[in-house]
Amino acid sequence: MSKTCKNCNNVFEDHMNICPRCGMQYVEDTAAQYTAPQNPTPQSQNPAPYGQQGYPQQNYGQQPYQQPVYQAYPAPAPVGEQMTVGNWIATIFLTQCLSVISLILLFVWGFSDNVPLAKKNYCRAMLIFEAIAIGLVILFLILMAAAGASLFEGIGSSYYA
Repeated sequence: MSKTCKNCNNVFEDHMNICPRCGMQYVEDTAAQYTAPQNPTPQSQNPAPYGQQGYPQQNYGQQPYQQPVYQAYPAPAPVGEQMTVGNWIATIFLTQCLSVISLILLFVWGFSDNVPLAKKNYCRAMLIFEAIAIGLVILFLILMAAAGASLFEGIGSSYYA
């Protein structure tokens, strides 16, 4: 057996006590068939496309969707002087090919104020790589010196024994 809603004429299952379409509560008493919901919400008409009629829909106590508020980010800083291809070629040549001069240029360009930001960041990154490389070379030389000392110590003791 099924129940019929007196408010919207929707047919729903026997075990349900509330109409799924309009939200009206079903009461068995024939004198007072239905009672109004405890928190009635206004029904709204959904706009239907192409001149069709909309259908009433209840809010069911849900909050209406609200667009999230996004944080406004500040405008990016002005770029300043741009590096051309020729500038990059000269920078890379001077910092890679000339050993002592390149180290001096990396310090000068990396920490001066009148250099474009891209060149300054490149020089600082190259200084970090140079420091890592120098540290690895020193570590390698220490290991080779220790290996050589142990090798010569073993050879010298065998002749004098």
